Amino acid sequence: MIECLKAQGVRAVFGMPGTQNLEIYDSLLRCGEGSIDHYLVRHEYAATQMADGFARSTGEVGVALTVPGPGASNASTGVLEAFTDCVPVLLITGQSDSRFYDKHPAKMFHGLDQMKFFEPITKYRAIARTIGQIPEVVEGAFKAMRSGRPGPAVLEFPMDVVRADGEPDIPGYVRGSRGPAPSAGDLRAAARKIDRAVRPVCLVGSAVIHSAAQAELRRLVEKIQAPVVVTRCAKGALDENHPLALRGSNGYLAREALKLADATLAIGCRFTSIDTNNWRLKLPQPLIQLDEDEREIGSEYPCELGVVGDLKAALQGLAEEVEQRPRRWKQALETPRARFAAQRPLPLLSDIRQVLPEDGILSVDVHSIGYSAFDEYPVDRPRTFLYPCIGVALGYAFPAAIGAKIACPEKPVVCFSGDGGFLMGMPELATAVRYGIPLVTVVVNDQALTAIKGSQLKHHQGRVIDTDLANPNFAEMARCFGAEGTRVKNLRHFTHVLEEALAARQPAVIEVLLRDDDDQLTEAITWLRSHPLRRLQEPSG
Repeated sequence: MIECLKAQGVRAVFGMPGTQNLEIYDSLLRCGEGSIDHYLVRHEYAATQMADGFARSTGEVGVALTVPGPGASNASTGVLEAFTDCVPVLLITGQSDSRFYDKHPAKMFHGLDQMKFFEPITKYRAIARTIGQIPEVVEGAFKAMRSGRPGPAVLEFPMDVVRADGEPDIPGYVRGSRGPAPSAGDLRAAARKIDRAVRPVCLVGSAVIHSAAQAELRRLVEKIQAPVVVTRCAKGALDENHPLALRGSNGYLAREALKLADATLAIGCRFTSIDTNNWRLKLPQPLIQLDEDEREIGSEYPCELGVVGDLKAALQGLAEEVEQRPRRWKQALETPRARFAAQRPLPLLSDIRQVLPEDGILSVDVHSIGYSAFDEYPVDRPRTFLYPCIGVALGYAFPAAIGAKIACPEKPVVCFSGDGGFLMGMPELATAVRYGIPLVTVVVNDQALTAIKGSQLKHHQGRVIDTDLANPNFAEMARCFGAEGTRVKNLRHFTHVLEEALAARQPAVIEVLLRDDDDQLTEAITWLRSHPLRRLQEPSG
């Protein structure tokens, strides 16, 4: 099994040893040394989240290894997150001897029918019931994860199978299959519909990133001069400093542009509930949809024309077919851009952007300021912004940041978390310190689950229940783990502290006290505001 993983280019595994995976761990020690590094987690929840961060920041498969039953169910949150956000994460578990498979799972040690349990949230799952099936199931998992839209897989290995003798052939590296060639007729028809529009807009999904079609996207939108709105998972598909970039589909600029547009070109997007405000988002007609998966065409929004095929080829072919267009959007967007830029800046977010280089990775958790990062933290490339976009698992950012730093050791990595989310993943500071993983974590300590508390206040006549938090001193706690820990009480000092922490190249936690900023933090949350924009900046002087 380890030789099969090596053949697929696996270079890191995140997990925890236990009774039913000891043989796998011994093989990892004997056969993986020098090729596959293992990182011990303190909770299996973090194993798949680290694998997720590894995968999102590289495009490679992230691998987690746990015991079955509670180990696998603990790790299932990360599998769910990978499933909803289309991330290639592989969870490997051991299992009791195969002769017990006829027993009821509830009577088994670590009992769980894992194939049924993971069926709704995986692209592929399998049990190797003989040694000869080990290469088959590993090859099947990687083929599934690398073909079409990525997604997670789960593999189960009974103890007697991994102890068995045999010399099965090790498959070579599996390359994922690309979509079919798009129809030339469909591309011509799509081009004519776009040519007839005065102000077309593009809605772009993460399949553009999975297909490595960013250059083709840019060529097309520059030719037709169509602004680009992206889904949450597609952040960075177009450089967000580009004059045609409008960032997230839930943002102010995107909504204003959609009011003015007279056609929508949807490219590799799935129209998820969050990206479309529970499918209430009105898309200008006609809607032309491009996707590698024919099942996505018209599945959520009816479209006038669907083009099925490899996105790289489809975008390239469409760019050759469409006419060059004049710049009719620039003036129309000047007023919305000016209003957006006039908002009072959010604390910390612009400072992090100022300090972190362009190739630096920001892993953002679910918290009040973090929500606005989709629109107010510009990135110029994909795989530098990590967020649990659709599953929205609290506590994601810190373990994902560890995975990203292991995957990309040459890049600076910052985790940006709230106090609630960080405390869920904080035990993994032990992992960061143990392996000397030099990432920096910024924790907003406002002693509340601010977004939920704000929702309670707004919708329940001011009544709140259990959304105030009793927090430790996070900086002191970090030092107890052996990491650096700093408390920031004055925001004017934050930039300097962040620069020093990144330069130190060791695990560090920066705790920012924002206990008296409830109004400003609540105003950062779009669905709690009464207006689409925050208050204007205070006049200088």
